[in-house]
Amino acid sequence: MGLFSNNKKLCPICGSPTPRLLPTKVEDMPLCKECAGKIDLPDGALDRMTLAQLEQYMAFYEENAALRETFSEDYRYGFGLLSGALVVDSAHRLLRIKPYDSALVFGPENLQSFRILEDSDPLFTGNADGLICHRSDVPDKVEALIPSIDQFMRRKQDFEHMEEMHRMMDRDRDHDHDHDHPRPPRPEFVCTPPVRKFRLELTFAHPYWKSFTQEIGAPDFSSQYPSAEDYLREYEDKVEALRELASRLQHIVNPDAPQRREDAPQPAAAAAAPAPPDGPDGQRHGEADEPQQRPVRPAHRKAPATV
Repeated sequence: MGLFSNNKKLCPICGSPTPRLLPTKVEDMPLCKECAGKIDLPDGALDRMTLAQLEQYMAFYEENAALRETFSEDYRYGFGLLSGALVVDSAHRLLRIKPYDSALVFGPENLQSFRILEDSDPLFTGNADGLICHRSDVPDKVEALIPSIDQFMRRKQDFEHMEEMHRMMDRDRDHDHDHDHPRPPRPEFVCTPPVRKFRLELTFAHPYWKSFTQEIGAPDFSSQYPSAEDYLREYEDKVEALRELASRLQHIVNPDAPQRREDAPQPAAAAAAPAPPDGPDGQRHGEADEPQQRPVRPAHRKAPATV
């Protein structure tokens, strides 16, 4: 322990020995591992802090301990290998934007709004007024790529046919340098994907976190076996997972707010419309046998069949 600890350079926060190798520093003073482990700040924030400001943060971190002890995870969205995760406690409407238990916990008063984007286009947006599921043009973009996919598959079939002919000819002749001919490379399907990446954006009312942004991977076409049907199936699975993420976040922001599609009428406008007269059984017109509305998701067409 003493070999890796510096007893001459003590932590300015608690006075404990500090690491000799790669210590976390504030104002060029190293922190002990325990104090450094409490730092959950945006990138670069610690570099701009004074020692007095860090002491204020440490006091805030200790106040946050009550929420960390209350936190009971029931949902987690992983951002990929080594990219962290967003963790939710739905019962208490609490949120962590780091996967480890010592991270700061955000309450419903901290999360103001959120957006989930397809590249630069909104897919889900939420705030205190409710959750909006926006229309996506990705299915249209996939359908537009079907002729290119068909053309590639024909070109690939021709290539494989020629490769088979070359193999048959090679078996019937001597293998010498005079007979060796350069072969064309195997064709690959290359295109601009309908969506390059998804992005999560959170907006906070918080003394240390104003926003949080995380990129999320999107599906892509196989270079050898491109399929519009396979792509849309993977895309819809991804959107469904993001819809669940959006619903969890909206529950933290305002669990009583409505959810609606982008092209649906505003709830206030519907409430302002005059009510039709009651029917013979006491129900209002249009209410009888009307199925319960299901959770909304982005509107898009079914996947086109692969040719």
